[in-house]
Amino acid sequence: MTNMQTELSATDIDSYREQGFLVIEELLNEEELGTWREAVGNAVVDHELSGRDLDPTQSDYYDRVFLQRVNLWKSNEAVRDLVIDERLGRLAANLAGVQKIRLYHDHALIKKPWANPTNWHADNPDDPYRSPEATMLWVALDNATTQNGCLLFLPGTHKRDDFDSAGPLDEANIGGFIEAHPELAEVEPATAEVAAGAGIFINGMVAHAAGANMTSQPRRAFAMLFIPGECHY
Repeated sequence: MTNMQTELSATDIDSYREQGFLVIEELLNEEELGTWREAVGNAVVDHELSGRDLDPTQSDYYDRVFLQRVNLWKSNEAVRDLVIDERLGRLAANLAGVQKIRLYHDHALIKKPWANPTNWHADNPDDPYRSPEATMLWVALDNATTQNGCLLFLPGTHKRDDFDSAGPLDEANIGGFIEAHPELAEVEPATAEVAAGAGIFINGMVAHAAGANMTSQPRRAFAMLFIPGECHY
């Protein structure tokens, strides 16, 4: 990959740190997008055939939110080559303001046709580590729209430190996170409709959600979680 969008302006960095997320349009060009689609698609099929990552205890509702397959880099060399690209790590480190960054895990996130919405949540409270610099890169493998379940954010909520108090949430209650923190209802959601090939960096503490897929086609995405090099879990 030679044409990946790897330049960040001071405005980009300031926006990420103020809002808790940053959309990078055309992170991947058409050729790169094709490479990512093929690698992730093949890796997901391999996981399906092997039965890895299947959790028989998850709820029927959650099972219909998205097909999720974790740590594809461990079993697929093509995915491994993509996710350990030092340019992605440099982008994550520059946005987070750290000198070193590590991959925690990757995961495919595929909303099948008619999939349920993803409830409001913040990622880091459920992670086995805690860092305000933790970030996720979410890459759109298809156009993400309001019709097929694009991401939504509550800007600035990554500056809070009390999301642990929410406790376990009902996966089928889209607004359960808001009910646990009612002051969040005053924050106007930002909708991130993006074209395939775009990347969205997401702070581990910013509240976000995704709509239902109300179309007959899947909405595919691939995400990588990054943590500072000195972080322990």
